[in-house]
Amino acid sequence: MSSGREDYVTQRLVEFNKANSTALAVRETPPLPVQVTILDSDGNICGGLIGRTHAIPQWLEITVIWVDAAIRGQGLGRRLITEAEGEARQRGCRYARAITSNFQGPCFYPKLGYKLYGTLENCPPGETVLYFWKDLSPGTK
Repeated sequence: MSSGREDYVTQRLVEFNKANSTALAVRETPPLPVQVTILDSDGNICGGLIGRTHAIPQWLEITVIWVDAAIRGQGLGRRLITEAEGEARQRGCRYARAITSNFQGPCFYPKLGYKLYGTLENCPPGETVLYFWKDLSPGTK
């Protein structure tokens, strides 16, 4: 499909969604990136989180989180998530979501209050993708 046709089809769907979805009818806040990094004493990056807020209204989406293997297990992943969630709350987000694979961090997110809401097996073949979400409302952990 050519770029012009792709844009046309996408725009028709966007128009349909805006007309029929109460959540998408009015976008309160534009999507913004979230980037948190951890630096060692020499200023080298040894961990980081990449995400965005409001691609879906009121949601933080965590797309990448990484901590160098030599320093894992020291709470740095938790720190990255906590900082990103704090920024998301300041931006008006009420929820967070993350996707991971069965070999990456399936036990990490539940420890931080994330709930599993779905899996997709064989994506890619032999692996399972896990989908997590969390309520960021005041009073929740």
